Amino acid sequence: YYYFFHALNKQKFAEIEINKIQNFGIIKVGDTIKKTFYLKNSSENTLIIKDLKTSCGCTVAKIKDSLIEKGTGTSIITQYIAEPENIGLIEKSIIIEANTDPIFTVLYLKGKVTK
Repeated sequence: YYYFFHALNKQKFAEIEINKIQNFGIIKVGDTIKKTFYLKNSSENTLIIKDLKTSCGCTVAKIKDSLIEKGTGTSIITQYIAEPENIGLIEKSIIIEANTDPIFTVLYLKGKVTK
């Protein structure tokens, strides 16, 4: 038991440096917007992106590289399609799961959808 716990404490975490909010302004129902988040590994350890999820089916996110060495970066390309049920102010989430502490980093696409 001690060895297992001790091994967990020695896990090497990485650190993500990123602007967590992208505001796309005002768009109309049916419009598609694309925004890119630029991510940097600001730690001495390799950043390992284990998973990338979105809060709904109207938002898609793709990452260019899932292994980011220290001091380097990558981009997360997002796409949002404004649907009729989204009229008004919206906030869509992109969740990064990685070898960071905490394990999840949440990004946000924000804006307003009109008719």
